[in-house]
Amino acid sequence: MKSGASRLKPTPRNDAASVSMTPALEAETERLLSQRTRDIRFSPEMVRLYRARDWPQRSKIARSWMVWVALISVSFVPVSYLLAPDLLWLTVAVSGVLVPALHACTYLVWRRPRSAFVEGLSLMLLMSSVMLAYGCLAAAAGGVGYERILICVMYANTVAIVVLNVDYIWTLYLMVSSAAIFLGFEIFNPTIELKEAIGVSIFFAIGMYAATIARKTQSILGQKAFLMSLRNQYRSDALQSANHQLEILATRDPLTGLANRRSATDLIDRLWRDPTIPKARIAFIMADIDLFKRLNDTAGHAAGDDCIKRVAKTIEESVREDAVFRYGGEEFLVILADTSPDRAWTIAQRIRSSVEALAIVNPGIRPANGCSEVVTISLGVAFAREEAAPEIVAKWADDALYDAKRGGRNVVFLSNAHAAEDMPHAQPVAAPSGQSVPNSAGMMT
Repeated sequence: MKSGASRLKPTPRNDAASVSMTPALEAETERLLSQRTRDIRFSPEMVRLYRARDWPQRSKIARSWMVWVALISVSFVPVSYLLAPDLLWLTVAVSGVLVPALHACTYLVWRRPRSAFVEGLSLMLLMSSVMLAYGCLAAAAGGVGYERILICVMYANTVAIVVLNVDYIWTLYLMVSSAAIFLGFEIFNPTIELKEAIGVSIFFAIGMYAATIARKTQSILGQKAFLMSLRNQYRSDALQSANHQLEILATRDPLTGLANRRSATDLIDRLWRDPTIPKARIAFIMADIDLFKRLNDTAGHAAGDDCIKRVAKTIEESVREDAVFRYGGEEFLVILADTSPDRAWTIAQRIRSSVEALAIVNPGIRPANGCSEVVTISLGVAFAREEAAPEIVAKWADDALYDAKRGGRNVVFLSNAHAAEDMPHAQPVAAPSGQSVPNSAGMMT
């Protein structure tokens, strides 16, 4: 974790099923919801989104309807044997073969998303073909069966208009085609007069028109529900975005982008509560920019801010996998969660040399005794102990940093607090054997 951020990430949102909202869509959503429900009219883009969102439910209902109608049609074959045994073979051809085949073909069309034209046309062809097929069967049956079969098919088409969700114009086409076919067969029904045929046809046409109105109402309510879901989505997205920004403000330093002191406290609490992490392998590295006040006073706060940002980035790059925090002002804290003294010392020295290599000029420093005018950093390193609270370990690291300042700055000091009886006191020690401690003259900040 380079800046303490990856341990503090909010839970990612799952936007896989969400509509990609734009300001134009948000404005249209609010405009439509402010109108009366019956006045809702979608733009082409909104229609596309609505059809895409509604497709799974729409197709499932349509295909389920086709399967059940095909099964009912097949089950009509043994019933017809009891009612009209002379027409068994014709019934098998129409009700047992042709009608299920028509529904199977339309089922294949509805297996994947199609245009509104294809969906509506496929249903109109299906219902008209079924109406014609059963009309021919009714004409062959004659007598009472003629009227009975036509009424049954007309009833099925009326229910289909209510159940199947297609554009309103196609619903009207379905009604007109069904009513026209029904009227055509009724006119040639030898058992009733022309006036009766027209009257019955008008009666069923009115019923089908009522079904189209019901279907239109359902569609409008479905569109309004879609608009409400869009409004909830973009309001939820805005709320989550605001919460995310608040979390960033609460846990990140705005100048450097590093995690802040509060984030450091949260991480430390988690490390101390985790029984699987040996406390003796947790190290704190406290770092402070040398003579930073002089840089601020002579070059100005803008130069000071730029210096802090460059140093923060360098520390982050030097640490690589561990957590870096801006602890306050020109002070930084590095937490090593699973490390050794040699590794902690190596990282601290890498930070020190990398900051010095930036060659940021500090105009407040007067060269003396070969002292460099560039910005440097001092560091104090302390390791935790099982019986020591995190505040004590931070105090050890801070004391080691203070000793590094007194020792000439631009150096790394390792706390020797383990030898002290009153844990809060930290004793500086020299570098591990084989390593040199860089030094430079200068005054305390």
